[in-house]
Amino acid sequence: MYIRCPTVLRGQSRRVRRISDMCLIVTLAVLAFANAHARPDVPECSVRACTEAGWVCGSRRLGENGLEYASFRGVPYAKQPLGELRFKELQPVERWRGLYDATEEGPICPQRDVLYGRIMQPRAMSEECIHANIHVPLENLPDYHDRVIGLEPPYQSGLDSEENAPSGLPVVVFIHGGGFAFGSGDSDLHGPEYLISKRVIVITFNYRLNVFGFLSLNTTSVPGNNGLRDMVTLLRWVRRNARAFGGDPNDVTLAGQSAGAASAHLLSMSDAAEGLFKRIWIMSGTGPTNFFTTTPAYAQFVASTLLTVLGINSTDPEDIHRQLVNIPLEKIVDANGYMLDLLGLTTFVPVVESPLPGITRIVADDPEVLVSKGRGKDIPIVIGFTDAECETFRSRFEAVDIISQINTHPMLVVPAQLIYTMQSNDVQRISNAIHDRYFNGTVNMDDFVRLCSDSNFVYPAIKLATTRASIGGAPVFLYQFSYHNDHSVIKEGLGISFKGVGHIEDLTYIFRSNSILGRESYISKDYQEPMKEWLTAFFTNFVYTSQPTNSVYEEDNVWPALREGELKYQNIGTPGLYYYENASDKLRDMKNFFDSLVNSK
Repeated sequence: MYIRCPTVLRGQSRRVRRISDMCLIVTLAVLAFANAHARPDVPECSVRACTEAGWVCGSRRLGENGLEYASFRGVPYAKQPLGELRFKELQPVERWRGLYDATEEGPICPQRDVLYGRIMQPRAMSEECIHANIHVPLENLPDYHDRVIGLEPPYQSGLDSEENAPSGLPVVVFIHGGGFAFGSGDSDLHGPEYLISKRVIVITFNYRLNVFGFLSLNTTSVPGNNGLRDMVTLLRWVRRNARAFGGDPNDVTLAGQSAGAASAHLLSMSDAAEGLFKRIWIMSGTGPTNFFTTTPAYAQFVASTLLTVLGINSTDPEDIHRQLVNIPLEKIVDANGYMLDLLGLTTFVPVVESPLPGITRIVADDPEVLVSKGRGKDIPIVIGFTDAECETFRSRFEAVDIISQINTHPMLVVPAQLIYTMQSNDVQRISNAIHDRYFNGTVNMDDFVRLCSDSNFVYPAIKLATTRASIGGAPVFLYQFSYHNDHSVIKEGLGISFKGVGHIEDLTYIFRSNSILGRESYISKDYQEPMKEWLTAFFTNFVYTSQPTNSVYEEDNVWPALREGELKYQNIGTPGLYYYENASDKLRDMKNFFDSLVNSK
């Protein structure tokens, strides 16, 4: 019997080469067991899967309650965007020979972190960051033990056709947050252990950030929204490869937090992502929002600022592109960091795109217009916010001295979307109204944090939910997360203390924050456990049924979909107890106030 063990192609990563060095051992092992029709026992690779690009070697890990799962980390889902590809739409991943080492996460995308701190464990940073992490309950991983490695993947030989393939587990694809500027899908903050125990496949991933993912010159060379296009590329990869990991490509839930939530919502309204997922769960972020603006005028402003910082004076788009491609990575990262200090928490963000030849357009119009036209209305959606969102950012606001900035430029309190779409006299009027309502003559940090929470997260969530409910279509579910924990992993990780529940805190009860929970000093596991069970039940029941409820109480309809004219939400504050309630008069008054600002355009 002859077993082909292909050599590694030139230019492939050391990860492939390291395992491919075992080629001779694999060959001998297969020859020794030629009559047994079993895959050779190679200790260096405990679990394997066969993707469209080749075999990947993962690792066995333990989830909740001792459940063993297969973890494939750092799997490339496209060709790495190096050199001339720096601002291009991602190209298909190149096939490899041998086994690809998927036991460790790949490098994070180029960035400067101004928020996560020790919640993000130190990792290498590189433009070679286009990787996915796939986590599967071990017993649900397809059994390829009787297939000989080194042969063509089963897709090439007609196996696992759509007609004959089993349905597989539902798949959760999660988009990480970080203001479109920083973060990663790594397990330091996005550990899959909780969800794996509920029998779903979990996929997290990296996408291009800041300059690399969202710089727009409105040209075919630098079109903008490359980070969103990366997400579409990943979803298409999942569509083609889900069965290799035991997943159902027709049952994908797209979820995200903060900028990841806004991205998920934008994709739900985009032709480019149509049919790639069935439902979305978004946490503290929406497409129409106030914490960033998709206006081309803003995109032009930040692009011009960047080019000035980098010393690029050309007006020729192709010459600008050439210079941007040739500038060293470190210089661009430094320039982006400088701009973060100017702007706070975001720099480059999604933008409404002009049609460009050869470019996949993601955001075709203003997100608020898309919602009003009913785009995405047939996709079930859960929309969430926390009760003290911007407390998480207080230290960052202090670092950039936001209060002094507002005192110098009072109109900074006006949502960016309104600044870039209204006349100056209207902006001044809105600024005065916001100052009167929130500051009463004296700008201070406590009131600014309250304004930040209302304007950037709470109001957009409520506005989207009520608008979607009035349009009709698929069910819409709204929640407020209010489970206060003095020792939450976010408070512990950032070294902060405040009353209420800040940005990111609900995420930590769905994904395991391994960077903090692994510390001996962390003492709050008893506080974590009940809510973790409660919130993951909501989440995974939505993944399975498009209804975010505990099956035990399903007949009681304790979390119904929002109806037209209602303003109700599930107040998730006590594990094991449902609180589906009317919004308070204070919350309604806040919504009416911001509605009046928008309607005054």
